[in-house]
Amino acid sequence: MTEKGRGPLKPTVISPPDRSRKAAREPAVARHEDAAEGAAQIPVKPTAIAGVERKRIAVDAGALRTLSPGLAGATVEAALRLLATFVAEKASERRAILWGHDLQRAHNDLVAETLTLSQAPVLRKAETYIRRMMDILAAIDIMAVCGHGNGGLGRYFKGMNDKIDSPAELSAAQAELDLLVRHMNEALDELLDLKDQLQRQVRKFEEIGEDADAAALAALFLSRHLQKDKAAVAQCFLERSMSLTQTVAQIRENNAVREIQIEQPVRMVGAIQNVVLVSMPDLLASIASVTSLTARKASLSPTEAGELNYKLRDFLNRLAS
Repeated sequence: MTEKGRGPLKPTVISPPDRSRKAAREPAVARHEDAAEGAAQIPVKPTAIAGVERKRIAVDAGALRTLSPGLAGATVEAALRLLATFVAEKASERRAILWGHDLQRAHNDLVAETLTLSQAPVLRKAETYIRRMMDILAAIDIMAVCGHGNGGLGRYFKGMNDKIDSPAELSAAQAELDLLVRHMNEALDELLDLKDQLQRQVRKFEEIGEDADAAALAALFLSRHLQKDKAAVAQCFLERSMSLTQTVAQIRENNAVREIQIEQPVRMVGAIQNVVLVSMPDLLASIASVTSLTARKASLSPTEAGELNYKLRDFLNRLAS
């Protein structure tokens, strides 16, 4: 078969593969497969890196008790746990200087927080409410309001005293007392929250004191243990032990102050809960009956007025206690 304008078609000639090259490749493939198979059979061993073995300090509870007799067992155990993580070979002045520093910083922060809580606005408000209520109650003269006072002489000096001894003044006092009761009721939840916060602060002080006591004991031991090989570091640990001991002493000395700080809101909560909110409604009802009677040109008898006056004074004494 021919193509127009061209000569006859010729068969395409394909050269046979070069067997020498194939033979050269086959051993390499075989070697690669053999190496892979051999690698799979070789067990893998962990890599070992040369280093220094960490040596812990050999110390027991008896040795620590010898340094500071009378310490609680929990404090000694806590000091042992601190020493169990300490590596003497890595002891440095920097580490010694920072020993227990976080505890002292936490103590300082806690002191500031407690001071802020002790000056909470709700305390000032509650104090103001109670003081004003006591002033009003102390000024009420029930006998005079009911007309059983000094008669004309009392009326003559009416404008010259601070007594609540007229029906109009008693009515105004009743309205203010009722308002104070509502304010105290609203402040009660805040006072309870404040009391809980202060009690949590006390527990935190106790925990910091215990931890600082243990850190001071451990530092004292390290100051003795490192004296021979690292005298400068040992001196730093001795100073830290004394500083931490002083922090513990401050915490314990201020326990009485913290008790007073907590006692203040607790006392106010008790006064509001047990006196104002329980007894004041009955007292206000009695005062309201007096103002109602005087508005109708009537009055309590001397005996009834005396009983109401006793009830008022008893309430006042319980509120003040």
